[in-house]
Amino acid sequence: MAAGTALIAASYGLARYAYGLYLPTLRAEFGLSATAAGDIGSAAYGSYGLAVMAGALLTARGHARGAAILAGATATLGTGLIAAAASPAALASGVAIAGASTGLASPPMVALVAATVRADARDRAQTIVNAGTGFGVVVSGPSAVLAAGHWRWSWALFAALSLAVTVAIATTTRRAAPVAESAAPRRGRRGPAEASPRQLPLILGAFGVGVASSAYWTFGRDLLAEAGVSSHAAPALWTVLGAAGILGALTADVVARYRIAATWAGLLLTLALSTATLALAPRSQPIAMASAALFGAGYVALTGVLILWASRVVPGRAATAVAGVFLLLSLGQLVGAGLVGRLIGSAGWIPAFLTAAGFAVASMPLAVGANRGDRRAHGLT
Repeated sequence: MAAGTALIAASYGLARYAYGLYLPTLRAEFGLSATAAGDIGSAAYGSYGLAVMAGALLTARGHARGAAILAGATATLGTGLIAAAASPAALASGVAIAGASTGLASPPMVALVAATVRADARDRAQTIVNAGTGFGVVVSGPSAVLAAGHWRWSWALFAALSLAVTVAIATTTRRAAPVAESAAPRRGRRGPAEASPRQLPLILGAFGVGVASSAYWTFGRDLLAEAGVSSHAAPALWTVLGAAGILGALTADVVARYRIAATWAGLLLTLALSTATLALAPRSQPIAMASAALFGAGYVALTGVLILWASRVVPGRAATAVAGVFLLLSLGQLVGAGLVGRLIGSAGWIPAFLTAAGFAVASMPLAVGANRGDRRAHGLT
């Protein structure tokens, strides 16, 4: 489980989300407009979408270990290309390849956890591994300060760490053998007519979280730079965001107590508040730090809820279900990054971030019907 958490940390926390942390430096280095920066960020989300389908296919056919190793190798290649990028096109290629690592990582890790962890501890294990995002962001935050003026060395370090994680995954998963998932419906399970209405809120919810989170992940650091916040304060905020994200490991325990619907609504409210407050008061360090903590904890926990929710909606095919949900999450982030980038250029930072926050609020009621499957999972009536 430690290697799996490290893989999520490398792919999400370093290969994918560090782009937003380094965006002011990258914009200055390559002369990028807000629109161009948003488009490059969207490229990462787009490649993620393609990769998550590949990861799901490999996992469904019983090749979860191979998909996980490929995820680590892709993170290594992508971060290495960013470190060596000499043009905006080269940067975009590196960002896209690095983003693909996350799509390759999620489905196999769900399957590997399911294959190696006993049933009564599985939910907690899934959310602990998923919280690896927070660990990765904790590493990337201080790197922006320690390597100030030498951003390429930071990305070279990310590549080296990703390579080490790849070796760890290859070494520790030799005995893990998840079986191929079956597409055949189980006897006694709900039919397609019942399943489809239960899947629609999950689909819309994943997309909504993607759009809502895109402003913070892609442009949060850039917003602080535009507001005149010191170059040392912004990475500190990113570190707080990552540290708070580690709390996402507790998601399974919160869901067990409050059920999916209440947990979902509360977390989306924190996502909306964190996004709005950062835009409204970026120069206030206490408010910005509180915003980062809310966003980090809220976002990572929301992705954990999506994993548990998807596993309940499509029991027996958890890896495929999670892949579909994360594909929709990525689609939302792709759309959101482009939308927010254009709104920043045309209307300003506050309207752009408030629009993203609005998507979080609009998504709050979607999990109302999820408690039924949640109660089944806990043996309740």
